[in-house]
Amino acid sequence: MTIRSLTYFSVAAAIAVAGCATDSSGTDGALSQTATRPDCAPNDTACQIDGLNAPLALGARLPLDINVTARGVASPLLTLEPARADILAVESGHLIGKSEGWSSVMMMSEDGLVMDFITLNVKNPDRVELYRLSDDGGTEASPLPDKIQLAPGDDFELSVKAFFKDTRLLGELDSEWTIEGSGVTILDAGRPASRRLRIKDPGTVKLKVKATSFEKELTLEVLP
Repeated sequence: MTIRSLTYFSVAAAIAVAGCATDSSGTDGALSQTATRPDCAPNDTACQIDGLNAPLALGARLPLDINVTARGVASPLLTLEPARADILAVESGHLIGKSEGWSSVMMMSEDGLVMDFITLNVKNPDRVELYRLSDDGGTEASPLPDKIQLAPGDDFELSVKAFFKDTRLLGELDSEWTIEGSGVTILDAGRPASRRLRIKDPGTVKLKVKATSFEKELTLEVLP
């Protein structure tokens, strides 16, 4: 989680849930003192494009990058505090979806004053899909089908994304990746929901990806 300098705007008590506006710099805080976006890896354009324009997936982790929007004031040290601890948690600099519902996330000073806040919705996914990532980290337009053809030497990254109906949810789900067969190596891509596949030998293998209660299977046909 990255928290950049914020204006000192004192509020005497915790503030109730409210909506958020979004502009090119991120989602504006309800007090218009900050702009917040996911804290994305430099090459993760999918994360950068998504912003905070969707609910957070239940069980997913979401790092935040909070930027000052007011000018000319010094700022205190800040902490993040969910208004509803049963819906959102903060662990190791990440927001975590704990249960379905709405909760504000307050940016608080050391003495407990609320500087600003945003509001997020947590939604339980109804499915997950696999996407191939480009070299710059962006996802292809459509999820992968159940079977794809490859050639020896192919090397690419896959990511599992959570959905509710037609909406792709925010955050990264912890995932387990296994291969049935040989000739394909799974490498850690440095993200909970992504792996890099290195294709070595011809043959047919089955990739299984488990994220929370969902499992996706992808058949990889490696042609000579």
